[in-house]
Amino acid sequence: MNDVRFLENKFSNEIQKHISMALPNLQKFYKFRPSTDEEDSNLSFDLVFNLDFTISVRIRKNKYLRYEDLTIRSKSKYNNKTEIDKIMEGKAQVYFYAYMNEAEDKLVKVFMADVEAIRKLTFVNDFEHKINNDNTEFYTYKFKDIKWANGSIYQFN
Repeated sequence: MNDVRFLENKFSNEIQKHISMALPNLQKFYKFRPSTDEEDSNLSFDLVFNLDFTISVRIRKNKYLRYEDLTIRSKSKYNNKTEIDKIMEGKAQVYFYAYMNEAEDKLVKVFMADVEAIRKLTFVNDFEHKINNDNTEFYTYKFKDIKWANGSIYQFN
């Protein structure tokens, strides 16, 4: 889809709002540490809070909301590396998955997943494999299965 970056930018403020609301559930991705003597003495702070996670974003049209799933491309038109390949290589941590309203001007459902759960479901073949008319392919993961695999970080309906 050519407008993927467009949608990420269009909904940037909403995406950031939902990520901020999900922070309490992202504890495994952040750490506290005491400041060093240098930081305490010269920079006037005593505690450091480090966030260390990356977020993949996918925004879908409203008509797909009924499927209650997360889809990830598994075969491209030209056999390039796909998103699932990158995920299985360990390159993703958090998946921000959302659906637009029918007017495509607001996000009406947001689901954030720990990508480790998607890896687990892929490893045990707990997904559906679909083929598009253009011979691209994708895997579908039901939200309920991601939750079962302890991968649900945040949900907004």
